[in-house]
Amino acid sequence: LAVQSGNGTYSDADRGSIQIEIEQLTDEINRIADQAQYNQMHMLSNKSASQNVRTAEELGMQPAKINTPASLSGSQASWTLRVHVGANQDEAIAVNIYAANVANLFSGEGAQAAQTAPVQEGVQQEGAQQPAPATAPSQGGVNSPVNVTTTVDANTSLAKIENAIRMISDQRANLGA
Repeated sequence: LAVQSGNGTYSDADRGSIQIEIEQLTDEINRIADQAQYNQMHMLSNKSASQNVRTAEELGMQPAKINTPASLSGSQASWTLRVHVGANQDEAIAVNIYAANVANLFSGEGAQAAQTAPVQEGVQQEGAQQPAPATAPSQGGVNSPVNVTTTVDANTSLAKIENAIRMISDQRANLGA
């Protein structure tokens, strides 16, 4: 909408209507951000900022080692990974990787057959801290209002929107998404 308002083909009345739509969309985005939760933690607002996330080390958990024999010789290689996933000895998942996939799988630097995985799902790795909520200063920043009533305001708002998208992408990268 900011691009439409900034391109110069709309009248002031059209831009006013676009501004009303932007305000409605902003209210909806704020409502969604205020209610978005994962594991009872608010992800897109600062409501969970005071919550303490404990690391696996603090919980006394140790990473599980996954070691499996692998054979890799030219293009005729195969690899089987068995991971114990349940309380009983016979509860395991087996993954077979055949010749067509092996060359691609191990082509990167530092590829190893032994990896570590957390013992309990949903617990962050040792030393990891809770990521900061995706918020920014309100003065001229991401949280400042989007205004498209003039061409100049629309272009300024477009820059703010692009900055917000960049901040969200950075936050997602920090979360491993």
